[in-house]
Amino acid sequence: MYDKDEFIDQNINITIPVIIGYAVLDKYLKEKVIGEIISKESKDGKKSNYARILDITIEKSHFEGYDFLLNINLQTLTNLFKNRQVKIFFHAALELNKELQHVSLKKFEIDGRTKNWFADKLLETVVNNWMYEKLKKKMNFGLMPHIEEKMDAINEKLKNKLEVKEGVQLIGSLDKVEISSINAGEKGLWVSVSIRGAGLLELETLEM
Repeated sequence: MYDKDEFIDQNINITIPVIIGYAVLDKYLKEKVIGEIISKESKDGKKSNYARILDITIEKSHFEGYDFLLNINLQTLTNLFKNRQVKIFFHAALELNKELQHVSLKKFEIDGRTKNWFADKLLETVVNNWMYEKLKKKMNFGLMPHIEEKMDAINEKLKNKLEVKEGVQLIGSLDKVEISSINAGEKGLWVSVSIRGAGLLELETLEM
């Protein structure tokens, strides 16, 4: 077994691009929100249901200054506009605080079309408030606890040698892993992961 001090000067400093495809995010979102009711509660505590989410997909937003677009299919539940199919387009921008490793919802814009001016304005207002509260909460989270948990697991494996392939072992230690950027691409979200540490490859066999 090698001690880390033996290869402490063999520094590793790399940035790895990671892509999370929109198909993966679609599946996650569908499981989370399909069937959810968009409602609003009045000051006296009375709750009014406005729409039910039928489907949701995600793609890159082509609005300047925005990252992704959520396409949301709704079924209206109000007495005035009942069982009407409505499509809402939700454009959102993310913000990454690299120092705190914290992601939050920076801004968003909603566009809805039902071919009825009153229904459009009503739904845009309700969905706007609902989406703001809902997504602001879901898209406001710290990354460090998740990163540190993964680092501990990886370091435990590296400490005892990790077999890369037959006859090739990797040993080392990750000192720092952080998200350096998040960007929306055409096919998915690109996440840049910066890694710093020390390590070496040990060849246990030589083939002639």
